Amino acid sequence: MKGPNSDKSGFSADGPWISYAGTQGVLRQIEPHATGYRLHQDTLPAIAGQRIRCYVPEAGQVFSVLLRAAAQPEPATYPLPEKMLVLSDIEGNFAGFEALLWGSGVVDKELRWAFGQGHLVLLGDFFDRGVNVTECLWLIYKLEAEAAAAGGKVHFILGNHERMNLTGHFKYVRRKYRINADTLQWPYEQWYGPQTVLGQWLRTKNVVEKVGNSLLVHGGLSPEVAAQHLSLEQLNAIARAYLQKPATDTTLTRQERLVNRPPLSPDWYRGIAQREVPEATLEQMLRQYGASRLIIGHTPVSEITAMYGGRVLAIDLPHQERTDAQEPLQALWLEGGKLEAVDSQGRRMPVASN
Repeated sequence: MKGPNSDKSGFSADGPWISYAGTQGVLRQIEPHATGYRLHQDTLPAIAGQRIRCYVPEAGQVFSVLLRAAAQPEPATYPLPEKMLVLSDIEGNFAGFEALLWGSGVVDKELRWAFGQGHLVLLGDFFDRGVNVTECLWLIYKLEAEAAAAGGKVHFILGNHERMNLTGHFKYVRRKYRINADTLQWPYEQWYGPQTVLGQWLRTKNVVEKVGNSLLVHGGLSPEVAAQHLSLEQLNAIARAYLQKPATDTTLTRQERLVNRPPLSPDWYRGIAQREVPEATLEQMLRQYGASRLIIGHTPVSEITAMYGGRVLAIDLPHQERTDAQEPLQALWLEGGKLEAVDSQGRRMPVASN
């Protein structure tokens, strides 16, 4: 994690960003050129069907992305797939994200979907702290379409850092992005606005989903939110509506505040990870949503950890720092009713208990 005085990141490759302009699109990008970088801006005659290139010099990667029509809101409930990989809190660490996906067999070396009908669940916080946020988002966007074509699924559940960036809170944005924005003469505040492809796409995502008997949320489910007796669809609708509000609109009902603001909202709540919730209360909340386990990120753990007798799985490892072979990254693997941790070298191991 970089503090304000230790952030030495600077001008480098970034983007692309695609803005809607009527039926056309405006592309902005900072791309590698010779020994440095150059600005690239273009007008796209249409957006859907256009193919763009994304450069990641820090990871030695380049990949192309086929743009699609505007996204629609995601369902909240899914049947259990044969296999599922769950990870969280990548925080702009493209190299670590790539290593986990490749080590787990989700992608091949060309970053193409290789997981068949499996499901990949991303529990939020791909924004902030790292220097490849944009590239991580485009990879998720790309894999989402490739997974669907293969009968699989990518679930991107929003964390507090996605929602912060979508609502005008930029405390943890790296210096690189401010410098790039100044160079582009395009404010960072507009990069993920509703009139951009990535901004519109992100605003369709959920804050909580259920896959099989697993409830999946970035932070946790607080008793106060559960006491509102909202369905998952209602909860997600309230969270999505909040992302459409202007930053200057501070009028919220109590229910809207509970769902969207710290410390009790699903993307911020730490009470379960910190064992502040009684077991009986947790059991009641799980029954309320027809689930038998809760999978959470947000609160760091040293390894994938089962809590509350296995009813909670905490999966937020410090991925931003752990990219080498001595400290491999981990994700949660579910297959055939069995839970395991899998690291970035593809090794599976039992889930730790706490």
